Amino acid sequence: MTESRMPINPIFEEIGIRPMIHAGGTNTDHGGSRMRPEVIEAMAQASQSYVPITELNSKIGDFIAQITGAEAGMVTAGAGSGIVLSAAACMTGLDAARILQLPNTRGMKDQIIIAKAHRGGYSHMYTFTGAALVEVGDAQAWTAEQIDAEINDDTAAVAFLLAPRVSRRGPTLVETVEVAHARGVPVIVDAAAMLPPRSNLSKYISEGADLVTVSGGKEIRGPQATGMLFGRKDLVAAALANHSPNHAIGRPHKVSREEMVGLWMALKLYVEHDEEAEIAGYRAALEPVFEAVEGIAGLEVSIRQDDFRFFLPNVVVKLTPEWNGPSGPDVRAALMEGDPRIGIRFDPDYNELEINAFNMQPGEPEIVAARLREELLRQ
Repeated sequence: MTESRMPINPIFEEIGIRPMIHAGGTNTDHGGSRMRPEVIEAMAQASQSYVPITELNSKIGDFIAQITGAEAGMVTAGAGSGIVLSAAACMTGLDAARILQLPNTRGMKDQIIIAKAHRGGYSHMYTFTGAALVEVGDAQAWTAEQIDAEINDDTAAVAFLLAPRVSRRGPTLVETVEVAHARGVPVIVDAAAMLPPRSNLSKYISEGADLVTVSGGKEIRGPQATGMLFGRKDLVAAALANHSPNHAIGRPHKVSREEMVGLWMALKLYVEHDEEAEIAGYRAALEPVFEAVEGIAGLEVSIRQDDFRFFLPNVVVKLTPEWNGPSGPDVRAALMEGDPRIGIRFDPDYNELEINAFNMQPGEPEIVAARLREELLRQ
């Protein structure tokens, strides 16, 4: 066994769970991202005083609107909460009776059009409001004409997914907006993981989206259980009316004052940070991992960053047909079960292991490099 350093955290030790080196990006099942010290301090300060929650959300929403170019914004309980609240807003508006009625949709527009290629692990959250999803196209492609053909008097919105690894063989957001707006229908954009680049914070509003939801606990480094929803003033107001602390569909989506302030501080720091220098730092941090596995027979190893799968640099280890070693899932499992515990990603569609430096700390890339090489060469 290669000498390694086990991450130490007395809190988790007392609870009885082993912490891990997080080399898998910002995935929710391993805790998202590491908050900056300023964010933690801001949350601690917020915990010492009390304010009206709706007023705090609206004030932070003003800041979100300012940096995104939207008419209004708000804090949500993650991007998934933003999906639910977006659908609710388009269905109820500010009608108090309808807000209390959900998920009973009687008398409301309750259909949301979505490309079949945009259906995934999160799209069913639109239906938490009682809405029905109407699919267009097939698993690969769709057309503007297909969207237009499905719009009717029961259409509440068109949903558009922007995410890594998602098919883009259909109309663009601009083209989708053009079709929907011509029929008086709003467009909801799920852009939970579309950072970087930072410019995406304002891009989708400029392209005509009516509501956009983005995660606060990924690249922004806010509290994991936060997100942002921004867009048209009337629709954000409706989303707020459907949100906690109101007794509505979003009541379970409670966001504490500490989390709201934490997201506010994280967002302030995010819009001010040197994005190019940060990305260069991640690329440099991955060099030990790349060097440790480069040249192993049967593997194709690269450091990749693009606008489709890898928005941040990743070491990508492809297990080619000539590979005679352990399978990708076996390597991933061995790293997670070993000492130290290490989390990485495996993409079965490409048969590739993926290692991301976003959450790794100084000294950890070298540990990941040694353990990854050890498991790949294990007989």
